[in-house]
Amino acid sequence: MRQVVRPFAPPPSGAAAISFATADDLAAVREFVGAHAHASGLTSERVPGLKLAVSELVTNTLRHTSGGGVTRVWADGDTIIIELTDSGTFRRTAPQQPAARPAASGGWGLYITGEVCDEFLYHSLPGRTVWRLVFKP
Repeated sequence: MRQVVRPFAPPPSGAAAISFATADDLAAVREFVGAHAHASGLTSERVPGLKLAVSELVTNTLRHTSGGGVTRVWADGDTIIIELTDSGTFRRTAPQQPAARPAASGGWGLYITGEVCDEFLYHSLPGRTVWRLVFKP
């Protein structure tokens, strides 16, 4: 996971988007993003990892922010980009890999997300964080 100092360029106007507000929306977001990424060229072998990464990031947003978020997906050449925007302010305080503890205690979501993406970026300002997950076929 790497912080980006300047805001990202906006997604293209044709980026597919889905909003989420509760845990009930999680399955729909996973399926939506997986289907669009696959249709945009992501290989079938990479789709489960993409769904896992999105699931972890959406869950993290729902646990740590108050307003849900919006997830967008698009292709940039042969690269698939997933962007999640939420109302949180992210300040990295934990180490890259969570301390040894049972997985049930939490704290693994961002680490797992970073492990399955080719690149995991974020830009955060007070009241808004934009996360970008990059996948190559």
